[in-house]
Amino acid sequence: MQLGIGDRLLVTERGGEAGHVCRVLSSRGPDGTPPYLVLRYDTGHEELLVPTPDIEIRVLADSAV
Repeated sequence: MQLGIGDRLLVTERGGEAGHVCRVLSSRGPDGTPPYLVLRYDTGHEELLVPTPDIEIRVLADSAV
């Protein structure tokens, strides 16, 4: 998965209905690969997002929009 700075994401647990929206602040891996530093809109805090098989990540809007 490659994400860009400014991409907005919906992050949910697989099979779950509730999730949270966040914005990518930076990529810690090479060429836009994980892990990602994100800003969670629901808490206003920055956190490290590491994609795992337990979560689903959907891009809501990318930085080009």
